[in-house]
Amino acid sequence: MRGFFLLCFLLGAALGLAYPWIARNLSGHGLGTWRVYDRGIGYRPVDIRLTPADEPVRVFVDMRVVGEKIAPDGQTLLTVAAATAGRTVLTSRLVFSQTTLKNRSGYTNELVYQEDAGLIRDINAGSYTFSVWPGDEKGIDIQSVDIVLRSDALGVNQLVRESGFLLMAAGAVGLIFAIRRQRRIQWEGRPPVAGRDQDYES
Repeated sequence: MRGFFLLCFLLGAALGLAYPWIARNLSGHGLGTWRVYDRGIGYRPVDIRLTPADEPVRVFVDMRVVGEKIAPDGQTLLTVAAATAGRTVLTSRLVFSQTTLKNRSGYTNELVYQEDAGLIRDINAGSYTFSVWPGDEKGIDIQSVDIVLRSDALGVNQLVRESGFLLMAAGAVGLIFAIRRQRRIQWEGRPPVAGRDQDYES
């Protein structure tokens, strides 16, 4: 039984944790990186040409900061939007609560964080304008911000992900009960110890 519950836990981990990470970070291929903010220049939009062959396109935002690690408190650090032909196709507020630390320089004390801003589907051939502007959080020394696009990226099926978490929970609970049951059986089946068990019986 322990083998079965362990298999459930591992399968759940693959669906709930590994699958979303692979879909966001490894699927598809890179389209490029565009700078949308420099400390000395400020924020500026960028126009990127996309075609239906690129869809779906996953949008990442790389933020380079100087100082200590970010301690997310739920406030918006950056907002990113993408628009084409007068319609908005993506808007995302980034709090960097589940961010990936891409790089850390020991010489300049710079940290580069990457946040998943979302997926763009149903792409028509044309120019897409990507804009980033600051959020509510103050006191973070942002040096630069880049837009990073990945083409042909997989979407994350939330039903599959939630099923993975349920399998993990069921597997963990099952393992605990199976281990306790085996220990109880071993304890009940152990031979009596001379003297000590007689004292307990008396």
